[in-house]
Amino acid sequence: MNANLPRLMHRFRIPWLAAIAFSAAMLAACGSGDEPDLISASGGYEIWALDQGTDIAYIYDSGLREVARIDLGAHGAEVPHMIEFSADHRYAVVANVASGNVAVIRTADREVIEVIDTGPRTHMASFSHDDSRILVDVIGNADDYRDGKLVEIRADLDNETFEIDRELVIADDPLFQDSAENFEDVAAICHYMNADHSQAYVTLGPDLDNGGLLVVNTDDLSIEKLWGPDELRVNCGTMLTPDGRHMLVNGGGQETGIWYAIDTETLEIVHEDTSGGIDAHGVRNVPNGEEIWMVNRGTSDGIVIDADTLEVIDTIPDTGMTPDILDFSPDSRFAFVTLRGPNPVSMPHMAVGETPGFSVIDVESRELIGLVMPDEDNEDSDFHGIGVRVLD
Repeated sequence: MNANLPRLMHRFRIPWLAAIAFSAAMLAACGSGDEPDLISASGGYEIWALDQGTDIAYIYDSGLREVARIDLGAHGAEVPHMIEFSADHRYAVVANVASGNVAVIRTADREVIEVIDTGPRTHMASFSHDDSRILVDVIGNADDYRDGKLVEIRADLDNETFEIDRELVIADDPLFQDSAENFEDVAAICHYMNADHSQAYVTLGPDLDNGGLLVVNTDDLSIEKLWGPDELRVNCGTMLTPDGRHMLVNGGGQETGIWYAIDTETLEIVHEDTSGGIDAHGVRNVPNGEEIWMVNRGTSDGIVIDADTLEVIDTIPDTGMTPDILDFSPDSRFAFVTLRGPNPVSMPHMAVGETPGFSVIDVESRELIGLVMPDEDNEDSDFHGIGVRVLD
């Protein structure tokens, strides 16, 4: 056995039932005399995980060794909530709830190159398919009514310049005003683009009573279709199926876990199901295109959805306590799921955890095989966003 393995396992706090499986996975990937490594022959990757309680972005290599950390708070980015990468993974954008801005990070040297003010409780940001735009979901001020909006940032990555171009205050859109009586407060939560990025599917929330869904035309930043909270009980995750035919959206609350599939051509709701637990939250495609995983924050479990039939084909019995967002290794071997802390700074009524950090789950067996907790003794630690950066 590699001499470094016991130290690594102690740092992970591996559940005893999964210790044997984890050891086998680590050893199988080890070369003679090398550090234990989960890297596969398909290439390397990094795991970027956000501790929104301490404003730190932690970066781990594919062997689950910490290789860097970024103090986002030192750059005025407070409560970093969600992270997404550009198409070539050269840049990352982090949406920051407390400071109301988006931080742009050059991933090669971990430098924060720009922080752009976008509005109170900025919740999520992601690049367009050609990386020329960044679309941002803004919840709005807690004291203002219906001020949620989308903000579009023009991005010139070659010159590393960024400028706010357009905004859509949701309540000001004519189509919304025609149906305004079907909504309460309005706040943009998360979005995902259709296959050609001509439309963004935007969930509303954060509570289910304030939920619903918008389909936004990205050409002129206008609403094409919308559903109120009584029509679609959604307030969180969005994910385009690998074939681009359906958009999955979900909703969660203290007694609810539900998801829907929408036909991206007809914009019709074609499937509805439960998430098998409470507070459906993060949802992500497995890179091999065969499955879609969805986790339940309230019951610390999840479901596996067949990407072709949209049927629930399996469960994830243990994700680690209070899961939030997930991503996968590019070879589809491992899932990485953020876990909330004892003093959560967002959605505290549903998100109290005990093991802040992220879990490692074997995709094939669905078994929890490790926990990574870089600041486990800090009561402020509270992980939320996570993303896997693929390396050339």
